[in-house]
Amino acid sequence: MKPILTASVVFCLSLSLPLVAAEKKVDLSKEKPGKTPAAFQPMVGTWVVAQDGPDKVIMLDGRPWVASKDNPTKLLLQSARRLYGTANEELMDNAKQFAYFPVAVLTGVDNFSNGTLKVKFKTMGGETDRCSGILFNVKPNGDWLAVRFNDTENNVAFWEFHNGIRRNLKFSDRSKPFMLDRAAWHELKLTIDGAQLTAFLDGQLALEYTLGSEPVAGKRGPPHEDLYPKNNPVLRPPVAGKVGLWSKTDSTSYFKDYTLEAK
Repeated sequence: MKPILTASVVFCLSLSLPLVAAEKKVDLSKEKPGKTPAAFQPMVGTWVVAQDGPDKVIMLDGRPWVASKDNPTKLLLQSARRLYGTANEELMDNAKQFAYFPVAVLTGVDNFSNGTLKVKFKTMGGETDRCSGILFNVKPNGDWLAVRFNDTENNVAFWEFHNGIRRNLKFSDRSKPFMLDRAAWHELKLTIDGAQLTAFLDGQLALEYTLGSEPVAGKRGPPHEDLYPKNNPVLRPPVAGKVGLWSKTDSTSYFKDYTLEAK
């Protein structure tokens, strides 16, 4: 008799075998509203489970950030121990700038490289920022990449975080803003194919970027040295790291249907 592979086993295999693909949606059905989510490990910010009609969702509550923005985050130390087994010194060194970007890391996935990540989000509030995004390529020192939608700028962008500073890699076409209905759910999707990163918003192509690309001079002059892949491991392919949810400062957002398809 041939052995039967369950869906969970197939998914685990898909993270290590390049020719096997399986889609997995993060299950929030057993999460408890008002509690910290079990499916995601918060690193910065206030992340709780909320009820949105019939659905349980992950809520980033940006209101506490306003009250505590001048204080060092205590969550980083605890999270570093849980995720990496130690208090990572580089991660702690990044804390001052890192604290401006609430992030929560998906548990149980240590190394996502190729495939698709997608999530549904709804903008709920925020005076300084209203951002919702996908975190990926998270390194043990706290460096990461993110793709996000910004409701205050109506655009999509790729960002990198390295040496305690976040820098932009690419914005969507500013002449074609994404005017989204805040009362509705929207889908942000990222595909990773080797060095090629492609972002979609509600099924519409938003922007593309190739990891390892040499930066070009902008209006402000030559690119910063950290934007050159030779100086910045997070910009060098292949993608290899943890994934999760991303936001900024006092944004309040709902997230649901976080889905992975590894190839």
